[in-house]
Amino acid sequence: MKRIALCAAAFAAALFGGAVWAETDAEFQPLGLELDLVDGSRVIGVPVIETLPMQTSYARMEIPLNQIRTVRIGADHEAASLTLQNGDTLSGVISLKPIRLTTIFGAVKIGVEHIREFRVVPAGTTAARKGLVLWNRLDSETEIRNSHVGPGGELNAGRFVPGRFGQGVELNMQEQFGVTFPLDIVPTSAGCIEFWARLLDLPQDLPWGQKPGLIGMNDKDEGNRGSILHFNGNDGASNGGLCAGLAGIGPAGTAQYGSWTYARALGTDTVGEWHHYALVWTPAGIPGVADGARGLAVFVDGRLNTGSWNGAVVPPGPLTLPDGGRLGLLCHQGMPSGRVVFDNLKIWNYAKTDFGDRMHE
Repeated sequence: MKRIALCAAAFAAALFGGAVWAETDAEFQPLGLELDLVDGSRVIGVPVIETLPMQTSYARMEIPLNQIRTVRIGADHEAASLTLQNGDTLSGVISLKPIRLTTIFGAVKIGVEHIREFRVVPAGTTAARKGLVLWNRLDSETEIRNSHVGPGGELNAGRFVPGRFGQGVELNMQEQFGVTFPLDIVPTSAGCIEFWARLLDLPQDLPWGQKPGLIGMNDKDEGNRGSILHFNGNDGASNGGLCAGLAGIGPAGTAQYGSWTYARALGTDTVGEWHHYALVWTPAGIPGVADGARGLAVFVDGRLNTGSWNGAVVPPGPLTLPDGGRLGLLCHQGMPSGRVVFDNLKIWNYAKTDFGDRMHE
């Protein structure tokens, strides 16, 4: 079984589009399943079943697969917890026969006793994800090492806790670069890094300095660590709030430097709740941002957060990256306390500005 599963993971690109997803018309893309097995393997295919039978404490149901996001199966192979596409959750007992799948290497049948979790890939997902070069759910060490799309990463520190979707990875301020990926996955011409994060145990006031840096990069010798997306009362170029900085493009922030709070930087009082972050860049100028004259911007919860570009390169150039470096989650300048939970990291090879799909994995 493991041999077959590893083949499925290797040929997933052929079945569902690969690192840059296929351009096939969404109308012809079938609903798919991704099965994570108890031995750490993964099988991807198109299922025969259309519904999942489940007995809850109050009713027996036949739940359509297209309404399901994830199913986690208990150690007894019967108890299960479901997350639906609308965010609702259900717990109960499933009576599931072996799942029959059509995979890239033919038809297979996998018993529920071999399955730890499975996810539903909605019909049309393939066409919608053209340009996706990295997708990691950050929900387990296995997932971090085996990205759903793109190269695997490394778990250097942290723990897994409830995330925005399933599990997320939590890092404290002593666990800098707790999760890393090869830096050469980051596009230099134009791109977007998006993820969900939750800030915990931070003070109300936002000091000067990178406190904290959410995304950073370093060179192959672990030197020159620096944040490319961070909270800062003054980023050194007179920008403040939620700040960004990319070599070759320059810095940006929510507004001018000065006295800041985390709530003001995010534009919401719900600092400790889940928020969606997106860092976007392109030398051509981002459409809809400062009349297309700026090449760097940050979006929070689907809305433009950036309004200050002091020190920016005009016109912006391509992004420059240190050789052999790593892209890392969490870096900071001397914060004694605080935690950040990260979930669902994606990198695109174009300047994505429409985040209407952020509510889905």
